[in-house]
Amino acid sequence: MDKASILSKQVKKFISIKVSFILALLLCLYSTLAVATQKPTQPPAEKSSQAINTSIQPWHIWREDDELIVSYRTSAYKDLIEIKAQAKLTSSIAGFIYFIEDLTQLHHWLDNAESAKIISQTAINENTFVTHFKGLWPVAAREMVVHSRYWQNEDLSVEISVEDASASIAVTPDTIRMQVLKAHWQIVPTKVNQIEIRYQFIVDPKGNIPQWLTKPMTLNGIWTTLNNMREQLPNSKWQQKRRVDIKELH
Repeated sequence: MDKASILSKQVKKFISIKVSFILALLLCLYSTLAVATQKPTQPPAEKSSQAINTSIQPWHIWREDDELIVSYRTSAYKDLIEIKAQAKLTSSIAGFIYFIEDLTQLHHWLDNAESAKIISQTAINENTFVTHFKGLWPVAAREMVVHSRYWQNEDLSVEISVEDASASIAVTPDTIRMQVLKAHWQIVPTKVNQIEIRYQFIVDPKGNIPQWLTKPMTLNGIWTTLNNMREQLPNSKWQQKRRVDIKELH
């Protein structure tokens, strides 16, 4: 294999790191949008992505099967797309929350995630954490710092608000800090131990790779993450656990 082919393969693999966050959710996931060969820079105090419009754009389905759907649309931020991930999963509500909170296992389902740790916990349902994503020469490693809070509605659905928290800690050396512009989870119980999730997000990767290259790699990364969750969540040890702050469908 020639050097150009090897480099192209490496870059494509690293791009999928973007998606791997958000669902950070993840919290997740995590996932995210691009890579760059530039040197790491300190994130600005204010959002630097330039808004280009405020109109609501139509969604385009990128890929779907009987249980998963990944869609995208043009966002209000220049050169960034908004992604919507939907999935029908076998899990209790508590089992899902425990699953995405188990940061020691994050790298098994969040595509290309390396590690994650909690920075601070305000309450049982609210914390701030950082997720690190692998670097691959010639691009720099990346990280994302978010503040998340979940709550349960009267209809038993759960929502998770995810906000950028870059100001919480200094940037890791030789790492590019990504920026969350929008992220929100919704988990809806449909039957006993059956849920539907929806995750919408816009993340600025702070990179220079053009959208025509990053978009398909990002979408593929979020699909991989959802598929990992579909396979691992039903057999997770957390399915046997309950949460005092969560009511299940009976």
